[in-house]
Amino acid sequence: MRRTLGLVLALPAALVLLGGEVSPAVEESVERSAEQLVVASAPAGPTTTLPDRAVAIATPTAPEPDVGPPAGGTGDRSEPATDDSTRAASEQADTGFVVARVPDAGGVAGSGPRWRYTVEVDPATGLDADDVARQVREALHDERSWARDRTLEQVAEPARARIRVVVATPETVDALCARAGLRTAGIYSCWNGRFAALNAWRWEVGADGFPDITTYRTYLINHEVGHGLGYGHLGCPATGEPAPVMMQQSKGLADCVANGWPYP
Repeated sequence: MRRTLGLVLALPAALVLLGGEVSPAVEESVERSAEQLVVASAPAGPTTTLPDRAVAIATPTAPEPDVGPPAGGTGDRSEPATDDSTRAASEQADTGFVVARVPDAGGVAGSGPRWRYTVEVDPATGLDADDVARQVREALHDERSWARDRTLEQVAEPARARIRVVVATPETVDALCARAGLRTAGIYSCWNGRFAALNAWRWEVGADGFPDITTYRTYLINHEVGHGLGYGHLGCPATGEPAPVMMQQSKGLADCVANGWPYP
């Protein structure tokens, strides 16, 4: 095909060199033939199919960042853009998680635009949903956290929630994140547009540079919920400074100090 295309394109030049003139009709015919050959020889574009489940924890390969909304955006709104019936229908595929109960007191914190969230647990983790919810509330409802400039309300009905916080097995998190085209490789967490999907392995072991597991869990919750609120990734501002909560601290602290709070 390349040889034929080369001959077609060389024909006018050869005529000129031989002293002949190339008529406009011949030029147009040659150009049309070349275009047809180029189109015929172009390879078909690849097709991509997202896997149902991503790479297992035992064989992590080149993980991508836990990607959230573009940096600088806030996307702050109190409710999803869909109506109640649409949200209820969207929950049908995710009914296997245990939803934590809402306490009689302490389920709401802050002031400003209202954001509702659930706390859920994948039963395969063996974690207690109500205990996980207590830790999530401690992370989100603190004055150093996102409740500083908005109202955060825990609810027990996923269809009412803008953000579903779930602690799940690495395999389940990989599958949830793959819905948004993210590869978490069994070792990272993500925001997929609906779930702040927290990796249960990370929930238990944390990451290098954190002084204790509580600090890490506070970071993990606030980071992924921060994506749900519309915030993107940040870098270390200066040596010795607290790492921004939207910095990917699970991957390293650079020259910063581990920090779990949006407003330390």
